[in-house]
Amino acid sequence: MGNEVLYLIILGLYIASMVLIAFFSKRRSNALGSFYLADRKVGAWMSAFAYGTTYFSSVIIIGYAGKLGANFGLAAIWIGVGNAILGTLIPWLLFAKKTKNYTTKHNVETMPAYFEKRFDSKYIKLVSAIIVAIFLIPYSASVYQGLGSLFSKVFAISPDKVETVFTICVFALAGLTALYVFFGGYFGTVLTNFVQAIIMLIGVALMVFFVFNDSAVDGISSAVNGWITADKSIFPTDKKAIFDLVILILLTSIGPWALPQVVHKFYAVKDDSAIKKGTIISTIFCLVVGVGAYLVGSTGMLFGDTIGFGDLVSSGNFDSIVPAIIVKALPPIVIAITIVLILSASMSTLSSLALSCSVSVSGDIYKGYIKKDAETKKTNLLTKIVCLVFILISALIAVFKPAGIVEMMSFSWGTIAGCFIGPFVLGILWKKANKYGAWASIIGSLLITLVAIIIFGIKDAIGLSSVIGVICMAYSLISTFIVSLITSKKVGIKED
Repeated sequence: MGNEVLYLIILGLYIASMVLIAFFSKRRSNALGSFYLADRKVGAWMSAFAYGTTYFSSVIIIGYAGKLGANFGLAAIWIGVGNAILGTLIPWLLFAKKTKNYTTKHNVETMPAYFEKRFDSKYIKLVSAIIVAIFLIPYSASVYQGLGSLFSKVFAISPDKVETVFTICVFALAGLTALYVFFGGYFGTVLTNFVQAIIMLIGVALMVFFVFNDSAVDGISSAVNGWITADKSIFPTDKKAIFDLVILILLTSIGPWALPQVVHKFYAVKDDSAIKKGTIISTIFCLVVGVGAYLVGSTGMLFGDTIGFGDLVSSGNFDSIVPAIIVKALPPIVIAITIVLILSASMSTLSSLALSCSVSVSGDIYKGYIKKDAETKKTNLLTKIVCLVFILISALIAVFKPAGIVEMMSFSWGTIAGCFIGPFVLGILWKKANKYGAWASIIGSLLITLVAIIIFGIKDAIGLSSVIGVICMAYSLISTFIVSLITSKKVGIKED
């Protein structure tokens, strides 16, 4: 029981620090703008780390890294490179300043509110808010679900107790996340994100070091030879593998351009100087964490029978590959740090998802349509209540395990990005983008997803979620552009 006690001590210290941050930041979250945007005064390091920790969760580190590392080998690191360059550097360069300026000028706090103001359409805010509220739930549930295999492996839980421990872990994590989101709002979230980002950087570096020094991998040169022998080297040769890899790079790198919980970081960043610094910091962070996670996942095949790799792959239990590697290759103290790393990645994403969903419900739907004269105090309370409900529903879905965590995340990620990427990106960069183009994107992307579910069935459609998501994203950009161009003479373009 010695190692388990060590894990629990370090977990306890981590949890205690999160609780302290929650109560420390409570006084900064009384108004909705303070609760969700921290008064738009978040500095470079905190904004950059908040962006990076929201981007990467347990789904990436456990689900994606394990499954895609098994499928693509070393080539999986291209997804991490794409996440850093396409998913982080490009949006910070292209959208951060323009988004910050527009949302500050028009006092916009959410993506649905941005759509209402930019496209002069009150109903587009309602529909967008409903989409956010619905599709962020399975995304959040996938993050909770990503922790089950880790705890089962690390604590060597007997098979008959795995489900019980998994359920306890999910609800304990949900409770902790709810605590610091409820009391601290976005200020509490960015403070915890700062701590979590440091843990993630240290944890990933330690994971890579010990994994490649394990006898099963035996250093970089031996690992490269192993990947080449298995035909899983840096450049895939199989045409289907190349196609699948490109699809995943596009979905996970360009999709975040329009995810509300990611774009939100640009609303709250302090100024142009913070944006310039944040661009560099966030890109480096995502490069280290993304490439490091996929690099560890790609070593599963090198560990082979020592972690039961063949059995895990044949049974489709990809979520257990990275936890098995961790238990095999890392010393107890580093395993403890890695547990906290994955908890940090999960909690940072969960808090951002909960905030995005709750503010869309309370601010965009309740105050926007149901009770427009609602007092700030009541709206803020409703936001906190919705936060708790969102977290509870997500945890309950995770406990019932309706699908693999990779597919669950891809499905919700692709649908939201498909609806919003055209209106957001072209709305920021192109003055002629209008409400007709935005509606074409949102309605068309939802129809594409619905038709795919009808044709393939929900289970197979979720399995094809990456392809469907990329199709929706391409449709969104094309339809927003073409319909806006055709109808540009019918609407006045506001100069902002």
